[in-house]
Amino acid sequence: MTSHPPSSCCTRGFKHEGTATGEIKTIDNIETYFAYPPNKASPDRAILFITDVLGIYPNAQFLADDLAARGYLVAMPDLFRGDALTISQFENQEVDFPTWLGKHTPETMDPIIERLIKYLREEKGVKKLGAVGYCYGVKFVCRFLKEGKIDVGYGAHPSFVTPEELAGITGPLSISAA
Repeated sequence: MTSHPPSSCCTRGFKHEGTATGEIKTIDNIETYFAYPPNKASPDRAILFITDVLGIYPNAQFLADDLAARGYLVAMPDLFRGDALTISQFENQEVDFPTWLGKHTPETMDPIIERLIKYLREEKGVKKLGAVGYCYGVKFVCRFLKEGKIDVGYGAHPSFVTPEELAGITGPLSISAA
């Protein structure tokens, strides 16, 4: 494996204060948080935001809003379909991580990402698509960093990325390892 499984730093954190400025839309039965650039302009550049195991609420929304403020449309799907983990579950040792992970495999998550890429490119007219992934999300940035899918990727603190996934990328990738 080219990255380690999540470590204890993945299970600590706190809820940031503030109000998210984007909106949740349903795309093919998948709740997706959309953050818009100033004046809700329709840019031809977008970012697919692939979260860590904590999902799309609320801290990730603030990060998506910040990226959008810089001129990008940001789309962040609920890849876990309402089954994201919480900090309190980790703190209270209520997480059976192997079982949870077994429900959220590439076989269940790849089709969601595939559909959202198609939506952004075909229905929103996105010409340049970047992706940002955190922890487990980096795995999926690598899986889709291919011609016609994602053009450029960034990953922070990757986990569960295989050598084959990393070898299969065809675009630029920046990784910040913890």
